Amino acid sequence: MDTSGLDYEALRCGFTWDEFCDTHFDWDWRQRFNITYAAVDRHAADPKKVALFCVREGFGVEKITFRELRAFSNKFANVLQGLGLRRGDRVARLLPRIPETYITFFGTWKAGMVDVPLYTAFGPDAIEYRLRDSGAKVLVTDGENRPRLDSIKDALQGVKILVVAKEKQELRPGDLDFWREMEKANDEFSTPDTGLHDLAVLVYTSGTTGPPKGTIILQKGIISVMPYAKFCLDVREEDMFWGFADPAWTYGLFSAGSAVMALGRSLVVYEPRFEPEGWYRTVKKLGVTNFTAAPTAFRAIMAAGEDLARSYRPAFRYLASAGEPLNPEVVHWFQRHFGVPVRDMYGITEVSMLIANNPWLPVRPGSCGKPVPGFEVSIRDEQGRECGTREVGLICARHNPFFLSDGYLGKQEKWREAFLLGEWFNTGDMAYKDEDGYYYFVGRNDDVISSAGYRIGPFEVESCLMEHPAVAECAVIGKPDALRGEIVKAFVVLRAGYQPSDELSSELTQFVRARLSKHSYPREVEFLPELPKTSTGKIQRRNLRELEVARLKDQSL
Repeated sequence: MDTSGLDYEALRCGFTWDEFCDTHFDWDWRQRFNITYAAVDRHAADPKKVALFCVREGFGVEKITFRELRAFSNKFANVLQGLGLRRGDRVARLLPRIPETYITFFGTWKAGMVDVPLYTAFGPDAIEYRLRDSGAKVLVTDGENRPRLDSIKDALQGVKILVVAKEKQELRPGDLDFWREMEKANDEFSTPDTGLHDLAVLVYTSGTTGPPKGTIILQKGIISVMPYAKFCLDVREEDMFWGFADPAWTYGLFSAGSAVMALGRSLVVYEPRFEPEGWYRTVKKLGVTNFTAAPTAFRAIMAAGEDLARSYRPAFRYLASAGEPLNPEVVHWFQRHFGVPVRDMYGITEVSMLIANNPWLPVRPGSCGKPVPGFEVSIRDEQGRECGTREVGLICARHNPFFLSDGYLGKQEKWREAFLLGEWFNTGDMAYKDEDGYYYFVGRNDDVISSAGYRIGPFEVESCLMEHPAVAECAVIGKPDALRGEIVKAFVVLRAGYQPSDELSSELTQFVRARLSKHSYPREVEFLPELPKTSTGKIQRRNLRELEVARLKDQSL
């Protein structure tokens, strides 16, 4: 479907979840619903239809059809039942971006069990907490990640471990070989009658205080992001789509993953470590036309320079970004070199993808677009009052039956507390809306800088800094200051060929002062070899703020 001619307002106002589902599901989805059937099994009639294009470490490509993936997921569901697991049991996975990852979660869902994603950058403590809190009975991992479990043996008592092993030495006593178990399993499986409200995923999200929360996602969760995949990622039948997002997180698992497959489209599964030349090589080899990733990936490609862009000359139709705000300079760079802008998108695990620069809307660099069809979004203050045009407030979403999440495991009081006036989910993110209904991300509520009476969003300062040719990446925070309350401080990672100096620090300060404003420029600049980031690549400004507070305490002693 070509969405470029759609009228956004007509689509948004006329959208209903029932009609959308009736259009896309040819069975009684209200009575029976299983993600794996929706995303895999029903597309398996054509034996040649490819589900996954798997790019392996040596850049060879393996194809897995929907029919093959159906058989693999049947086998894994039988493996789980053979291990004594039953409907509702938890299955954790600590796997990189490899085909077995997809076999694992699709087989888990098919069996009516619960997927517990674990990111491969997690340390033993993070893994142990999630295993204990979720009550996982099986953990699937690979030979590379198996050693990190050695220090948490107590947490693994009673947990069966399946290892995707390349060599026997990667197995510990008691481990099960993933593929040996798969080979013994039947490739036919009778899926239980799961429904919309059966638990499907427990993904752990971190807040500003307390331990990570097990966010509950039901089988209907895939429906929440299907309008985004169709209308905002605009993945078409003729596209070679690559969503570079790890399925340990909801964007890779659902938004740019299984929801795309539920529309009958295929995915690129990229195993190698991400670096610009490998990206160009893969895009050219597969003929990728539609690509989405976090801003970190786009910034890395931009920082690699123009020579690679000129050498490979990829032919993109559509580019999108999500995970954190996209700097306008990145949008302009890709427009200049590939003739296609990067469209910024905004979402949150508890709700879904909420705001997007859809293909039928003109891109406004610096804006994350307008609400995704199916969701009502509003900017509100902490009391729930709706903010006026260009007034900074909290991004809130009105509750509807198709939120991605259905609460927090064992912490439903926290879930209720997240709603303003009992109906507006408070994302904790700050933004404002312009006269034409475009939304502009400002920062996390605790990221906003208050300096001499001015409220300064770090994002616009970072975006301005990114326009300087010396800057590869940057993060801006508020540093405590006796006179102004806070001052703007920038942490900067330089591009190759530039060296830290007082002169360059002054130049960057004046660059922002001249281009942005006389009150929001960084009064301090510190150069770092790299920025602290979450496991998903989001910049951790909180870590930088804590560093500054600790330094100030040391100075006062």
